[in-house]
Amino acid sequence: MNKHTAHLQAFGYEPLRMKPAHFASGFFIALTGNVFANELLNHVAVVKANKGLLASYRPEAVMETLKTNGLISTTMQQAAVELLRIQVNGIVNNDDAMYPAFKPYRPKGNDYTFISPRVLTIEDRTDGYAGFFTVAVLEKTEIGRSVLEVGRVLAAEPARTLEHFIEPLIGQEVAREKDLKTQYEARFGELTSERLDAIAALMHAETAALARMCQNAARYGHYKRVRFYIIGLLAWLMNYIVKTAAGTQAAAPLMFFDFSGSKGERTRLQSKASYARLREIVGQSYREFSGLGRFAPDPIAGHLFNKRNKQNQVLEDDFDFAFLETHFSDLALRMGYAQPRASRVNDKHLELQPDTLRVLMLSVLNEDPHDALPFDDVCRRLTDVWRVVIGGNADDLPALREQGYFGFDEEDLRANASAFVDRLKSLSLAVEPSDGLVLCSTEVGSIL
Repeated sequence: MNKHTAHLQAFGYEPLRMKPAHFASGFFIALTGNVFANELLNHVAVVKANKGLLASYRPEAVMETLKTNGLISTTMQQAAVELLRIQVNGIVNNDDAMYPAFKPYRPKGNDYTFISPRVLTIEDRTDGYAGFFTVAVLEKTEIGRSVLEVGRVLAAEPARTLEHFIEPLIGQEVAREKDLKTQYEARFGELTSERLDAIAALMHAETAALARMCQNAARYGHYKRVRFYIIGLLAWLMNYIVKTAAGTQAAAPLMFFDFSGSKGERTRLQSKASYARLREIVGQSYREFSGLGRFAPDPIAGHLFNKRNKQNQVLEDDFDFAFLETHFSDLALRMGYAQPRASRVNDKHLELQPDTLRVLMLSVLNEDPHDALPFDDVCRRLTDVWRVVIGGNADDLPALREQGYFGFDEEDLRANASAFVDRLKSLSLAVEPSDGLVLCSTEVGSIL
């Protein structure tokens, strides 16, 4: 028994610190089966490093390389080259997930912002194989395969502006095959067909919502669709880990989102409590799995996750599951579920950021923009599919109190729902043609 075996039995992947760029790379590598070295791109795009820029990454060395390869004018000055590098960095390093990947450096991971399959890297998987795992589950159902087909279409679309910009740096690259399934099984073991079927059944509602989101997002430009696609997959993954971590609880934990905009509101306090509870449920999941006998052999009994003292001796009753809480926190923050970005856990609450809110709405709204949904129906779908609660359902208060949330009342929830409507209006996802009637659509102009 080792930690990787425990990760396989728990969630099916290793819960690491993960940014959207990490997940996107793993997902699209599993989908396309190809990676690229992109050494020249890496040298140009890396403009800083923890130990400073060394050897072939130094500004003068990069400029000389570009001139030798005929990619810039021989008269181009260093200052202009540095401006060019900053622009390239801004294109491929939006998530700050890129590092110097070649000698004299040996980074733990390196992933570029997904603007094209041609920037998928050869590095070891920094997403803990979460992307591969998601593909494996979606492949088990017809509707899941339809979601994957959208990803393949996005990956195969002709080069766009951002890819054209970096074309001189990647034009000579040759694709290399990357078999993540073999690599995954060598590290973790086999994801059995029976287990994948069970997870696909557990996630059927979320997968169907992803398919609807893909249909509704077709009206947006390429880069926006890619972004929405990744956010939607991360929402799927978030629901998966929360449902799995909750285990035998009667109902998966609700996610109470606050839209009040005020630190002093009672809804903000309850949203903080919701974030903290979800984080704790995920953080305690391996202990719970152990108690339920879901590990064989048991990593808790085997002291695999125990802390150690300075002499490397096992501390019997002191476990180190901080990586689980960190995985949840990183995912919630980076996918747009949690605020603020400050590291203090006590300050964080659940609040959907604009693009994430739009993705969830696209996943529950009707595909015909003329077929508007009443606000009440939208709230019900958000809760039934994504466990998102904002106070718009008649049963929200008793449901929240059943899960232990107190200290607020119906009036607080009405105010929060009203603030949520205002947020939808600002995103052109809702319109109020008459007092008390709120209609939601992917194109509100079509229902006016």
